[in-house]
Amino acid sequence: MTQSSTGKGIIGFTTTVPLELIFAAGYEPCDLNNIFVTDPDPGRFIERAERDGFPKSMCNWIKGIYGIIMEREMAGVITVMEGDCSNTQALAEILRYRGVRTIPFSFPYDRDPEVLSREIDKLKKELSTDEESLAEVEKQITEARSKLSEIDTMTWSERNVTGGENHLWLVRSSDMLGDVREYTGAAGEFIGAARKRERMEGIPLGYIGVPPIVTDLYEFIESVGGHVVYNETQRQFALPYETADIVERYLLYTYPYGIFARLGDIGREVERRGIQGIIHYVQAFCFRAIEDVILRETIPVPILTIEGDLPRAIDTRTKMRIEAFIEMLEGRQH
Repeated sequence: MTQSSTGKGIIGFTTTVPLELIFAAGYEPCDLNNIFVTDPDPGRFIERAERDGFPKSMCNWIKGIYGIIMEREMAGVITVMEGDCSNTQALAEILRYRGVRTIPFSFPYDRDPEVLSREIDKLKKELSTDEESLAEVEKQITEARSKLSEIDTMTWSERNVTGGENHLWLVRSSDMLGDVREYTGAAGEFIGAARKRERMEGIPLGYIGVPPIVTDLYEFIESVGGHVVYNETQRQFALPYETADIVERYLLYTYPYGIFARLGDIGREVERRGIQGIIHYVQAFCFRAIEDVILRETIPVPILTIEGDLPRAIDTRTKMRIEAFIEMLEGRQH
């Protein structure tokens, strides 16, 4: 078994879940998405899945996650059956067939607090989470999320944090790299260093949709005059809500509950952050691409929709579209 700093092993998961329960149970949490997209050779995970029979016409995130699990034996994998990817049920079935311990978890589509409470209680029992340990872990994670909220505010208010840095800090909050205290300390050091920077220029943009599989999106946006001041889903991963109740916390979290749960948050942040344009990222073969129709008819600023497929640099056509979009926004500004 792959060893963790806790000694009990690593619990992987397919999207953000109640992180507190994993830490409090003595396991090391691991967001499999982050492992996939930051690996020096992520393509090998996709190739492994396709060798094992996964179709080419399936989302590469799912194939990448499968490849990681097959390569890195874990103490268990939490598969989010409702509130994330429509392919997760099939993934869970093949993992179980391969002998992997799978732990199902669901976010109720209708945001029913009783149903979510039962799901959290089931996960506690499955992981043997200790209530006393949970209380201590919650304090530590609250401090970490406070630091992440500060980084997020600095991105749009003080403009001394890049959109790419914002993305990385918030997206990694899903597992805090397996160590809450270390992550909190590193975030504090980053804040101190960033406050010494000059204010950054650029058209204020929002990024909505799942985190990108492409590797250089934020750097390119900034190179052509944009500044991403809002990463919608990544911010949600950091749970920017001040509540001591774990059920309420994961009810406020918008990502699992569909487009209508997200629209209110997007609208508020567009106004608060002075966002002038939105980049909507969709993953190839993902059902969420259909939500673009509703987003375009409800968000009051221009939207550019781009699609990614593989973990690699942005293609030339997408670069040209982003550059033209930012030039259009600059023209509107003048």
